[in-house]
Amino acid sequence: MTTEIVLSSHTEEADPAFAAARERVLDWLDEHGRAAGVVFAARPLALTASRDGRPVGGLIGSTNLGWLHVSLLAVAPEARRQGVGSKLLEAAEDLARERGCHGAWLDTYNHQGPDYYPRLGWEQFGELPDYPMGGYRRFYRKTL
Repeated sequence: MTTEIVLSSHTEEADPAFAAARERVLDWLDEHGRAAGVVFAARPLALTASRDGRPVGGLIGSTNLGWLHVSLLAVAPEARRQGVGSKLLEAAEDLARERGCHGAWLDTYNHQGPDYYPRLGWEQFGELPDYPMGGYRRFYRKTL
C-alpha cells in the first residue's frame, strides 16, 4: 500500500475544499477523542470594548474542556495603557467561569508587553524560542 501526500492548493478557510478537508480532520480527531472519553465541545466567544460608540479593543477565544483559550487580544493604539485589555480579559475570565472553566491559557510574543500578563496573575509555562527569529513566543496560564 502506497501513501501519497498532496499539498492542497486550497489554503483559504473560506474555500469550500479547505473547509471540507478541515471538517474531515476534525471528525477524525473527535472520533479518536470520544474513544478515549474526551468530548470536544468548543464554544467560541468574542468580546469588544468601545468608547463613545467606537470600538477600541477586542478579544477572541473559546472555552473547551474546562479551559478558556484566548486566541487574540488587541487594543487600539489610542486606548492602550488605559485598562481596556484588562477589562476584556476579566470579562472573558468571568464568562469562562460561568461556563464551568477552571483555567485559562494564551500565547503571545515577547515584544507584546512581556510584563503585562504576569501583572494580571498569569503565569508563564512555556516558551518557544526563535518565533519570530530572535524573539520568543510565550505561553501563559491562569487558574480561574
